[in-house]
Amino acid sequence: MPVIRAEELTYTKVRQLDGHRTVCFQPMSALEVHGPHLPLGMDFYMARWMAEETGRRFAERHPDWTVIQMPPLPLGTDELPLAGSMHASQRTVYSALVSHGRSLARAGYKYVVVTNGHGGPRHASALEAACRIVSKREGINMFSPSILTLHRIITGQRFAPVEEIIGRALTDAERRGLLSGEHAGSWETSFMLAQQPELVERDYLSLGPVQPPAFKPLAQLGERLVAWQERRGRDATHLKTVFHGVAGGLGWLLNAKYGYGGPVVSYQGDPSVASMEIGHAFREILARDCLELLEGVTEGRLRADEVRSIASDPALIQPQFWRRIGLAAAAVLALLILWR
Repeated sequence: MPVIRAEELTYTKVRQLDGHRTVCFQPMSALEVHGPHLPLGMDFYMARWMAEETGRRFAERHPDWTVIQMPPLPLGTDELPLAGSMHASQRTVYSALVSHGRSLARAGYKYVVVTNGHGGPRHASALEAACRIVSKREGINMFSPSILTLHRIITGQRFAPVEEIIGRALTDAERRGLLSGEHAGSWETSFMLAQQPELVERDYLSLGPVQPPAFKPLAQLGERLVAWQERRGRDATHLKTVFHGVAGGLGWLLNAKYGYGGPVVSYQGDPSVASMEIGHAFREILARDCLELLEGVTEGRLRADEVRSIASDPALIQPQFWRRIGLAAAAVLALLILWR
C-alpha cells in the first residue's frame, strides 16, 4: 500500500480504511532560532523527515498496512526567545495535540506516531503526556518515539553504529563535539548537511565550541542533592541529568531574554566538526530506532505508554502539574474557610 497524504483523502476513503492496520504519522515541532547557521525550521524539518522516512520503511516492510502522513504542526514551547522563534505555551501545545489526537481516533486510526525534532523539556513532556492521555481515553496506540531515540544519539549511546555506518572511527574532536550539545551543534548541523545542505550557512565551519550559561543557584542545588544521594549509596545519574538539563535550560532562557551570563548564545556545542557523512549516519540510526519502536507497538511487543523518554519523568515539567497544584491549593483553602 503506498504512503498517503491525509490532505488528499476523501471522506469515503477515510471510512474505508482499516484502522487496525493503518499507521498515522503526525509531525509536530516549533520554528526556532538555531544559531547563525541553521534555518528556523531545523526541528520542523527533522520531525517531518522522521515521519516520512519511518513511514516509508514501515510501508515497504508491511505492504498489507496503510501509512497516512498528516501535515506537520509548526507548534512548540521551550524555544529560545529570540527574533524568529515562534512561541506557544506548554498548555497550548498539550491541548492542541490532545484535540488533534482525539480527532484522529474518531476518524478510526488505532496507531498514531507523533514525531518531533525539538528537545525543549516542556515541549517533549507535553507531547508524550498528550499521547498517553489520548491513548487511555480513546483506546488507541498514540506515542512519540523521537526524544527517546534522539537522547540515545546525543548522549553517545549510538557511537558504535555511527562508526559502523561511516566505516571508520570517530575522531576525538568529533566525539567531543557530538557530546558537547545538541542545539544547532554537531548533530543537528550534520543532519541538515545531509538533509538540505543548501540551507546551512558555510560559516558553521568557523563556529567554535560554545556552552550557554547554566542558572547557578539551581545547578548548585542539583550538585548538593546529587552528592547527598551518592553519600547514601544511591544512583544519582538520573537526578544529575534532570538538574543539568533544567539548570542549563533556565540559564539559557535568562541569557536570551536578559543577557544572563554574558552575550546572547544561539547555539550549543561545536558545529565546526559536523559533516554530511555523520549526518547520513545520524539519519539512518534515527530511522532504524523509530521503526523498531513502531514495530514493537504494532506487533504487540510494546505498549504505547512504554515508549517514553526522560522528559516523561520529572513532575515539575509535566503539563498538568501546576494545574493540579493549583486545584489542590484551592481545595485546601476551601476546606480551611469551611472549617472556620
